[in-house]
Amino acid sequence: MKKKKKKQIDVDFEHNEESANNVYMFHNIKNNIHLFINAYDLEDAMVQFDLCDFAFRKEWKVFLETGQQPS
Repeated sequence: MKKKKKKQIDVDFEHNEESANNVYMFHNIKNNIHLFINAYDLEDAMVQFDLCDFAFRKEWKVFLETGQQPS
């Protein structure tokens, strides 16, 4: 069986104070596991999540907390 070749992701981030305060939570709905990632944007969070190389990707959902939450 052939191994899948992973795509190389080249991301150019524009860092600023507003975008630097994003926390992404990945929730495994089957095992009730929570993974928190600090990232500049969703693409950055997804790259970091992909580096973890978790199996059963469909079991994970992503949530976002920003520095400015609505009241």
